[in-house]
Amino acid sequence: MNNPFSVANQGKGVYGVLARATTLAQRYGLSSSKMDSAFEQLMLILNEFECSATLPVTAKPLSRNLSSVHRLQSQGIELAVHGNTHVDYSQLAFEQQFDQIIHASQIFKKSGLLASGFRCPYLRWNLDTLKAISELGFEYDSSQALAWDVAAGKETEAYHRVLEFYHAQMAEEYLSLPRMVGDLVRIPYCLPDDEALVERLNMDNRTGISDIWLAMLDRIYSAGELFTLGLHPERSFQCKDALYAVLEKARSLSPTVWIARLSEIAKWYRSLGQVTFSSWVHNNGATHVNVHAPREATLLARSVDIQGPKKDWANGYEHVLSNEIVLKSERFPWIGLAPDCPDSMKSFLKHQGFLVENSSNPTAFTYYFQREFFDSKDERPLLAELESEDSPLLRVSRWPSGAQAALAVTGDVDAFTLWDYGLRLFNS
Repeated sequence: MNNPFSVANQGKGVYGVLARATTLAQRYGLSSSKMDSAFEQLMLILNEFECSATLPVTAKPLSRNLSSVHRLQSQGIELAVHGNTHVDYSQLAFEQQFDQIIHASQIFKKSGLLASGFRCPYLRWNLDTLKAISELGFEYDSSQALAWDVAAGKETEAYHRVLEFYHAQMAEEYLSLPRMVGDLVRIPYCLPDDEALVERLNMDNRTGISDIWLAMLDRIYSAGELFTLGLHPERSFQCKDALYAVLEKARSLSPTVWIARLSEIAKWYRSLGQVTFSSWVHNNGATHVNVHAPREATLLARSVDIQGPKKDWANGYEHVLSNEIVLKSERFPWIGLAPDCPDSMKSFLKHQGFLVENSSNPTAFTYYFQREFFDSKDERPLLAELESEDSPLLRVSRWPSGAQAALAVTGDVDAFTLWDYGLRLFNS
């Protein structure tokens, strides 16, 4: 098992480790009372905006603080697994990871707690991690760090160090959206989070934290993507104004922002992959379309002549008020894919809400793609191509109930007391 000091030094550096040590007594006590107060502060804000959060919890500390954990669950907080002990999973062999995760799952189960999601300690993972959690039946993973370029002029060596330590992807290149890896939904974790802002970017100023998170919300909302706002409960008091500002802004936007727990986001994302549709052409040239989608889905149309009720939505789209419609268009206003296109491309498009049809006729569709390869680096350019034009397009909304973007409040709990922190030195 890896050495906690060595791992912390990689991510924080010597001075960062020492600085972290000086703050522990402020946030943790010999009992869980300080953390319980932090949880209460978090719940006060969440309740005001009628939303919840997802807290991945390390299993060993969880087993020593069950009253706190059960209180969180009774208040609607989703709990996820944050390892058995707080170690670097990327340095463990598959068998070690599997053993760690199954022990964590057993602790949750024996404690009467349900958890469908997983996040690695230190956001450090490898392909064996994904294999282990998939084999153990987890629905989603939220270990991939995704960094937004919103700290220009404020970045420090410590921040660059932690981005490298996390193997963070850059939001300019990768989407802030869930994606399927086999049967597992992978949900990105947005940076900078509270830890990066306070300990890496040295932002003690509450206004500064608010400004960064609000800038992230603006960009993510404009792109129609997902903001996983990382706030470790231990900093609930320090970051309460920033969290309040983000939730207040999110609730004020129209179209709305869907604020959800990670398990709800994973469930919705899976459901988009099950959307189907049928179509047939009438003698008069009109096309009849019937879309079979989840009840909360919204049918959207751009530059399509639809015979039926609709209303303005956003970004040039109209909200079509029925899933069974008649339209007029020179070409089918959905996406055609060549038969040899990778399955990964079709899966990606369907999970974004696009209607997709395999066909050998490139002239029948508004958009037609013929590609041999497709991976995660191709996703953002493909969406940019689809959204940069006003060509006719019929699709299902990416988020439920007509929302334009999504927001999830989430933060790890790897200790409740100073004792928990001390026991981490012994991988317990």
